[in-house]
Formats: sequence, structure tokens, C-alpha cells
Amino acid sequence: MQRVYLAGPPFAEEYRRRANELLRAAGCEPVDPMRRDFRSATEGREAEIVEGDLMDIDSCDLVLADFTRPDEGTAMEAWYAHSRGIPVVVYTGGQPPHPWTVYASAALHVDLEGAVGAAASRGRES
Repeated sequence: MQRVYLAGPPFAEEYRRRANELLRAAGCEPVDPMRRDFRSATEGREAEIVEGDLMDIDSCDLVLADFTRPDEGTAMEAWYAHSRGIPVVVYTGGQPPHPWTVYASAALHVDLEGAVGAAASRGRES
């Protein structure tokens, strides 16, 4: 079963809920870093948060990234995955993608359904 890391802003609950449902329906295992919810207690735990996210990304076949609005963490997760050879599929929600987003992505989609469909059909590139 393909594992898909859900990159996105911390308060993007609707994205995470919908992506989880769509990925499971497509036969994928979503990996949501927000299961380790640090939103109200990040100070002094930065290394724990980032190292946990990096381990999760490394354990996945692909990253699904919500770039419907700017978020530093999402950008860092996407770049890390790209640098490790892990494909990044981007959901833009119709927002014009930044050149770095285009460069680091294996596929760009306006709608989440299209992004999940692309994610489900891809795996780690050899």
C-alpha cells in the first residue's frame, strides 16, 4: 500500500479530512503529521516536531502538498521530499503556484480530487 504524507498548513483541517478520505478510497495510506498535534505548544519542541516530520516523509512513497495558501512548513516539507527523490504532488486550489513549487513538484492540480488521483497513480521514483 502506497504511503502518502499530507503536507499542509497546521490549521487546514478540511484539507486533511478530505485528503484522508480520498486517499483511503484510492487504496493509499495517508500519513498525517498533525496526529502529533503541537499547534498550541511548539516553543522548545522544534527539533521534535521537525525530526518527526522528516521521519514521516522518509517513510512515505509520495508527498501530497496543500499549496492553497503560503506556509513555510509546507514549503520546507515539499523541498525536503523533492531533495530526497520523493515525488511531490501539489494541490493549489486555483492559486497561482510559485516557481519553486512548480520546480519541486511532480504534478500540479487545481482540485484535490485530481491531486489525489495523481498521487494514487504514482510511487517513489526509482
